[in-house]
Amino acid sequence: MQNWSFAPIFESPLLVVGIGVALLGLISLVRPYRTLTSARRRWLVGLRALAIVILGIVMLRPGRTVTEVQTRQATVIVLTDETESMLQPSAQDDLSRWEHQQQTWQQTSVFLRNQSEQVSPRWFGYTDRLSQQRWGQAESEGDLQQPKGKFTDLGTAIHQAVSSEPGQQIHAVVLMGDGRQTAYRGEVDIRQAIDELRRRGIPLIGVPFGREGDALDSKDVAIEQLPQQFRVFSGNEIEINAIAKLRGLLGQPKQVQLKLTPSDGPTQVIQTLEVTATEADDIQPVQFTFTADSPGTYLLEVSAETAEGELLLANNRQTAYLTVLEGGLRVLYLYGNRLGEQLEMRRSLASSQDIELTESYIRHLSADDWPDPRANVLIDQEYDVLILEDVHADAIGEENLAAVAEAVADGKGIMMVGGFYSFGPGAYLDSPLEPVLPIEMELFERQEVGADLPVRRIFHLDREIRMQVTKPHPLNQLESSGQIWNQLPALQGANLFQGVKASGEVILASEQNEPLMVTSQHGLGRVVAFAGDSTMRWARLGFADPLRRFWRQNILWLARRENLQQRDVWLQLDQRRFVPEAEIEFQAGVDVLGGELLELEKLKWNIALTNKENESQQISVAMRGGVWEGMLPVLPKPGEYQLLAEVTNEGQSVGKAMVNFQIIDEQPERSNPLADFQQFNRLADMTADSGGRVVAPDELDKVLLNVIEKANEQEVEIEMSWQLGATPSSAWLLLLILSGLFSVDWMLRKKWGMV
Repeated sequence: MQNWSFAPIFESPLLVVGIGVALLGLISLVRPYRTLTSARRRWLVGLRALAIVILGIVMLRPGRTVTEVQTRQATVIVLTDETESMLQPSAQDDLSRWEHQQQTWQQTSVFLRNQSEQVSPRWFGYTDRLSQQRWGQAESEGDLQQPKGKFTDLGTAIHQAVSSEPGQQIHAVVLMGDGRQTAYRGEVDIRQAIDELRRRGIPLIGVPFGREGDALDSKDVAIEQLPQQFRVFSGNEIEINAIAKLRGLLGQPKQVQLKLTPSDGPTQVIQTLEVTATEADDIQPVQFTFTADSPGTYLLEVSAETAEGELLLANNRQTAYLTVLEGGLRVLYLYGNRLGEQLEMRRSLASSQDIELTESYIRHLSADDWPDPRANVLIDQEYDVLILEDVHADAIGEENLAAVAEAVADGKGIMMVGGFYSFGPGAYLDSPLEPVLPIEMELFERQEVGADLPVRRIFHLDREIRMQVTKPHPLNQLESSGQIWNQLPALQGANLFQGVKASGEVILASEQNEPLMVTSQHGLGRVVAFAGDSTMRWARLGFADPLRRFWRQNILWLARRENLQQRDVWLQLDQRRFVPEAEIEFQAGVDVLGGELLELEKLKWNIALTNKENESQQISVAMRGGVWEGMLPVLPKPGEYQLLAEVTNEGQSVGKAMVNFQIIDEQPERSNPLADFQQFNRLADMTADSGGRVVAPDELDKVLLNVIEKANEQEVEIEMSWQLGATPSSAWLLLLILSGLFSVDWMLRKKWGMV
């Protein structure tokens, strides 16, 4: 069926007619050829009238619309699994899942080519990402490639495949594979992908490959959740915790061993335990305890006995790194505010190999359970320096405070850090610690205990405060020039000291000369009262190195080791186990203990990355905020690696540091030999209203034929429109006609002597 129509310019046929009449009148009135014969005049008028008529037709813009009824071509998307799990056995004993899938796909591709007039296929391979569309490019090849994908992300594969056809009606998505979702954090959640199918009315046809079964059909022992690194001082007891996952081993005892390998010696079995599964798929905790003796770096391994018939053996062991340090300064840190100094202070102190930090949090929601039993460690006096931050005196208890006062008099060091429950607000007036602290306190300062009670801010400096050096002291020498205090971020507040005792020495004060850090000596011990509690801002604003030096110097001075000269070169990784090709960042630095100061800009770093085969490559670093940062190259190969750093200053060695780490291959695609048929059933059921189902590989062609026939039953009216001048061919034709008319007109006039 066809229809003719007109679309005149300015939507006015009368205007077009008027223009035509005006032009015809114009050529009839203008007579520049009076000497011409009538015949010649008729020729010229006829040519020009014909041009005007053609121009009028063009301005009317005639068009034709042809409507045809056609059957719809079916659009089918096929997704094939290309992960390593497809190398597992299929339901057919002599074939792997990959081989079975390849056979099925070859048969299906032949079927689709035979139906090329009725179907428009799309073919993608998937792992944790989607391949390029392959239909029409490589579908005739026998084996496209071997499966190499390390993870499966079904949600992303389905969603990206459907999104590749925007605005196109898709009649089916065929999902081939084993149904295992192994990607830890998929880009698109499976439910989101299925919701998109349901919204667009697309059925999911699942074609599973592999063997279906329950946990008893496969056996596996796996060691998991072993921490990546341990750090302990020699002579201390260390606890190693992990879990053993036992599948298909109900009632069968299995041995789990803890092994220790020094950097220069043979492996030793430290302890052997036995675990027994009480369920078909069970998790049993594993705990080892031993005493760390000799200082050094060790490879620690927890390994489980292999089960008969176990297919995956790589997960039977997990390793970690153990660093045993020589006995150092023992620091006990009690704090009552998790938002205060504790996080950055612990980082600063823990990175020093000469400081053994023990910390404990004291709650202040209610005083009903005070004294807190965690404060009883003070009686044992097994510490060299005690730090108290925002801890109420009653939470510690009078007996414990008396033990602290006695310990300080005998030579221990103590530092009290600011907070709402420190100094006078924390009820230390008339406590055993009152004569120890170098500041004055008043009874009216006392802060009531309770989460719902208001803070008495009148006894605090509730403003930003910049610290200034009042006199040189080992605690305020953070760098050689002394200008660093003008650059450090301001404190967010501080305790307001009511006064300073005669024995106290103010070494830091505010711009208004309010004392912020006061030192003194009590008996044989040293004491520091620090009103601030927000130096953690230094690290967060780019001054991590001065912060580390600040806290370490406090500890060394309190322990009477401020004259100890020691350089510690360190390397730090956030973790010790990485998956292949992970982005691995590290930090490095130099901590100088004692009075020596180094110019960091003059230090030269030589950092080398070495693998187990002793192949080495140099790693570059860049300094940022007193810390050097670097990025390791992509490491695709699993194994043990070592990062070794040496620092020199004007040609002389400052020190060395070493850190070991692992690239592990967890093989999630090989950890379970069973296909997840239930996954296919769940996904297909969610699109059942549109025809979603799970089919056997040999039934796929029959189901696709049904999809194609159903799509062909849908008749679609297709309109094909044409308009004069709108297509290139008609526009060129008009141009040629008009050009021809004007050319003939010009030639005639030239022949007759008119031009």
